[in-house]
Amino acid sequence: MPKLEFNRDPKRKKSFKTVEETQISEPQKTFSTKEINSTLYKTYNTTPNPKLGRPRKNKTYSTVRIQRHTVNRINALQNTLNFDTQDDLIINMLDRLEIMLDSEQKTMFDMYLKTYSAKEKRRES
Repeated sequence: MPKLEFNRDPKRKKSFKTVEETQISEPQKTFSTKEINSTLYKTYNTTPNPKLGRPRKNKTYSTVRIQRHTVNRINALQNTLNFDTQDDLIINMLDRLEIMLDSEQKTMFDMYLKTYSAKEKRRES
């Protein structure tokens, strides 16, 4: 394989531009982890502990299957209305709906509630 040679035109101008030295600038404000940690430590220690861990005793839980966008709506409402848990939010919403039922719907609701409660008791025993 032959070696490539580049022949430059002697009439071509050679332009050498001088590059000026860039001055290093100092930032007006710098990030400090000490400040962040101290503010987080203060706010964490002054706020009451969030409810974490296992559920309280004497409560039974079951699973309800709902779509993801519904879960996102529930979480958004929970945070907006400052409810501690999703359970508290849903209880509040169901109570409001129950108040709005007319007499016929209320009768049907009571019948269904008794039926589901009886079915649950049979499963437990």
